[in-house]
Amino acid sequence: MNVQGLEFPDTLRYAPEHSLWLREEADGSVTLGLTAYGCALYGQIFAFTPKRVGARIERDRSFGVVEFAKAASSARCPLSGTLLAVNEALLKRPGLINQDCYGEGWMVRLQPEMWAAVRDAFPLGEAAQPAIAERMRLDNFDPANAHVQALQWK
Repeated sequence: MNVQGLEFPDTLRYAPEHSLWLREEADGSVTLGLTAYGCALYGQIFAFTPKRVGARIERDRSFGVVEFAKAASSARCPLSGTLLAVNEALLKRPGLINQDCYGEGWMVRLQPEMWAAVRDAFPLGEAAQPAIAERMRLDNFDPANAHVQALQWK
């Protein structure tokens, strides 16, 4: 799926208000990462400092800090759970998030609480398009703006 020139894989779930994607894993865990839109908003990422493995993360609380050009921001979790894994590669190469946000640039893996009860709050693939487009509208996103460092795949 493509929204304003940015790619959003149809196989993932989305939390548009957090600019995150979610992937359900076979073991019941959920992997999270920054969407192409999140990368466009942050620009070049210089560091990612996650919480420690084993930490309990509450919904809308930070699972780590993302540092970019002239600021830093807490990466807020769209669901509650226990942090099972962090992408260790990002500690040395945080730019992987910008280079491959849907693959090698994944950020953390959680064991979600009550996943069955909350999973439908995160639309899958094309079903997320209206919410993503609305988030972009609310943010006054302009992909033609020279300051946007968007991941635009052909």
